[in-house]
Amino acid sequence: MSSGRDAGSVQSFWPRSSPWLTGASWLLAAGVTATQWQQHGLGGLLRVAPWAVGAGYLAWLVFWRPRVRVAEDAVVVVNPFRTVRVPFAALVDVSTQFALTLVTPHVRVRAWAAPGPGRHKAFTAGPDELDSLPVSSYDARKSVRLGDLRGSASGTAGELVRARWQHLVETEALELGVADTTPVDTRWDRTAQVVLAACVVLGVVAQLV
Repeated sequence: MSSGRDAGSVQSFWPRSSPWLTGASWLLAAGVTATQWQQHGLGGLLRVAPWAVGAGYLAWLVFWRPRVRVAEDAVVVVNPFRTVRVPFAALVDVSTQFALTLVTPHVRVRAWAAPGPGRHKAFTAGPDELDSLPVSSYDARKSVRLGDLRGSASGTAGELVRARWQHLVETEALELGVADTTPVDTRWDRTAQVVLAACVVLGVVAQLV
């Protein structure tokens, strides 16, 4: 997994495998397109092109686009088809059981970019993945939950969120008791849906022509 700092004080997390998976998907789509062109000429190219473009765009949505941005006052979860802005004032819990999940009184926002680790991670975790985590990462027995391990995607992203949340609480910069009335902004990517639908329609039409 990877993380970085954007403009200002915004920290971002995204899977390290993103460019590799996206690139591999694009190469596969390009290979299929080239093969159809070579074997069936222009007609084969026209028939496969909409599906190849749609597959490439879907790969970008699924593998490249998802990330978690931790800003001064909110966490922005970018998933394939929607972006959700969760103000820290709306948070009541941060869960990492299956993936990084921001819990508010009215909605649970799961981050596509930060899935939880497999069970084998518990047996390979080193001391450096268990120490000096934000206080809320530990349970009542001072144990670290599997999803909070620093080497995991959910744990790394969760650490960024929890550290910022803890800082806001400790510096009294966060208004308390307003989680129930603090709005969570959800924005669906209609463009992505239209583009994929258009590729499917064009692909079906190309098969019938």
